[in-house]
Amino acid sequence: MNVFSVIKNVFKKISNFFSRLFEKDVVIKITSIIAAVAIWFIISVSEYPVINEIVYNVPIEIALEGTYAEASGYQAMTQSVETVTVYLTGNRGEVGNIKADDLVAIASAENVMYATEYNLPLEIESLDNKDFEVTKIEPAVVSVAFDRIITKEIPVTSEITGVNASEGYIMGDEDDIAVVPNKVNVTGPAATVDEITKATVIIREDTILTSTTDFKTNTIKLYNDKMEITDENAQLTYNKTDFTVHVPVYAKRTVKLDVRITNAPVSFDIDKFKERLEFSVNELVVAVADENVVERDTMDIGTIDMREVVIEKDFTFSTADFLPENYQDWNDVKTITVKCPSEGLMDRSIHITNPYIQLINVPAQFDFKIITSGVTPIFIGPKETLEQMTYIDVIAQIDMLNTLDIEEGYCKLPVTFSIPAYDDVWCIGSEGVLSPMATIQVTAKENN
Repeated sequence: MNVFSVIKNVFKKISNFFSRLFEKDVVIKITSIIAAVAIWFIISVSEYPVINEIVYNVPIEIALEGTYAEASGYQAMTQSVETVTVYLTGNRGEVGNIKADDLVAIASAENVMYATEYNLPLEIESLDNKDFEVTKIEPAVVSVAFDRIITKEIPVTSEITGVNASEGYIMGDEDDIAVVPNKVNVTGPAATVDEITKATVIIREDTILTSTTDFKTNTIKLYNDKMEITDENAQLTYNKTDFTVHVPVYAKRTVKLDVRITNAPVSFDIDKFKERLEFSVNELVVAVADENVVERDTMDIGTIDMREVVIEKDFTFSTADFLPENYQDWNDVKTITVKCPSEGLMDRSIHITNPYIQLINVPAQFDFKIITSGVTPIFIGPKETLEQMTYIDVIAQIDMLNTLDIEEGYCKLPVTFSIPAYDDVWCIGSEGVLSPMATIQVTAKENN
């Protein structure tokens, strides 16, 4: 007789037994049910001691301890699945009530040597040392991407939309807009963090400005050379904070332009000369960042050295060099050219001999003798003036007022020229030298 026949006969007897019992009182009926269950359990265990079990949602653990990956600072960035399904077989008492929390799927990183993606095989372990056999794991491997975690300091710029300046005002350009703090520390996978080139705080406002304004924001975007990087797919974190975006606003002003004149003869009429200068731009429209800045009617754009002013000479000045702080070039002029006069002018060399060179402010303890035979300055002025000028009209001087280090021997000192009889003539040096020098012999005076 086979096992199934035995079981069938046992069930038949139990069924007949219960039928007779249920005809009696309730206590006997309950006792009978318990006994039947116990009999069934005994038969099941004795006849079927080994069972198959399926456990769902067993968690995966990436084992890094003691591996090269751990020593290299690698961490698991992403993995294809978080849990697996495990098929078990074993003694009914061991696996009959096993749960997902009783198991763990170990993915060993012992073969991880580089920052890349690996398919790691899984091994099932019992957390309470139950004995069983694993017949199947779904999936059998987990795909894990490894990388080092680094932190990089990224400069912060601003991205502003919807903010505009009122008529007659202008917002500062990108270089003028300040972000505080202007750097952010970004932490994440080395492959991603190394490629980050900038961080941008976002200002989205619909407003018109008439004065410098500070905006507050905590919205920030990270970029590499190609696109924006999102936290969701890049696993990045950064020290979140509130940023202040300082947006300067400039008011429109118009100023007349002027130049300074240096190294002109004492008698030279500077104002008359400046009237003949031709500016490429006579007025400059500027943007003033602070309403409290002192109003200006004119603005000096630079200096013209009369020793360099030849006929038709052009001087070029950059707005970046002369505009004061908190000023901007509204129309983006950038450079201004000043052309010196040419009509009716000529140049002429006049030789001044040694006896006609004067020494002034001479120290008392020395005797001085000019060794240089003479100098030949070049003068520029109206043709009719220069044609009648002679060396007698020129005062050549060597001023020794500030020559405190004079000693016995020889020294060279600059010669200056003035033309007191004429207010429209200037000197451009001597023989190609802006400041001609004369050699002087210095002798100490004898004490009486």
